[in-house]
Amino acid sequence: MPTLRDAIVLRKQGHFEQSRTLLFSLLESPENRGAVCLNIAWSYDNQGLESDALEHYSEALKHKLSAEDKFEAKFGLACTHRCLGHLVEAESLFIELLAEYPAATEVIPFYALCLISLKKKDEALQHLLKLIAANPPTPAIQTYQAALSGYINEAYPVS
Repeated sequence: MPTLRDAIVLRKQGHFEQSRTLLFSLLESPENRGAVCLNIAWSYDNQGLESDALEHYSEALKHKLSAEDKFEAKFGLACTHRCLGHLVEAESLFIELLAEYPAATEVIPFYALCLISLKKKDEALQHLLKLIAANPPTPAIQTYQAALSGYINEAYPVS
């Protein structure tokens, strides 16, 4: 009997349609419904079919998910809304994600992209600069971490 794991392997191998066929057959199992919907969404996303992924991210969030899968479903939903130009919905989800998962720094660049599309470039820049100052990507930047943080706080005081 095929399993969710089998469908995930197929998706990771690039067999998206086969993966989805298997995943749709697993939707009847209520205990895994959230994870199955999330994997259907990922399968569509992997093919660049964001409009098809959207409903499955939303559906996944209506069901029981592990803490990690809940984050992934909400993050996927936010990113998909952004890709589809649903910027207000995306912004709201990104704000929720940053509040619920403050350590999830991977959210910040995508949130910044959303803010840029909303013509909120200063706010996007603020988030990106704070990310760089908090997580210097190179030893050279790390040398100036304190100075950068000071300048950022000066330019963007905490309100």
